[in-house]
Amino acid sequence: MTTSPISPTTDVDVVLPCLNEADALPWVLGRIPAGWRALVVDNGSTDGSADIARSLGATVVHEARRGFGAACHAGLTAATAGIVCFCDCDASLDPGLLVPFVREVHDGGADLVLGRRRPQGRGAWPA
Repeated sequence: MTTSPISPTTDVDVVLPCLNEADALPWVLGRIPAGWRALVVDNGSTDGSADIARSLGATVVHEARRGFGAACHAGLTAATAGIVCFCDCDASLDPGLLVPFVREVHDGGADLVLGRRRPQGRGAWPA
């Protein structure tokens, strides 16, 4: 199967559960591929994360129930794209690395793709 380019018209929402990630948001949102929609799910931040995300062009969803799972669910509920990705919002992962996963779904090679980090040594996790 040949891979097609992921274009700005590819319908992708990236759900970013967020709790006090003001410092990380500019880096994370700056790496969302062009044309994809960032859905920052504010989970009760007190550091202005929601305002920063909004000012950087993200759609902000509020979730009052604390917890990563509750934030992910709220983001999935708010998503409208044909492809939905989830990514940590703390700058431990680069959302730009989602492109191959999206390509796999977009090209019909998979219905669901999961990625994970593997430790590269004692206490060392790759980006």
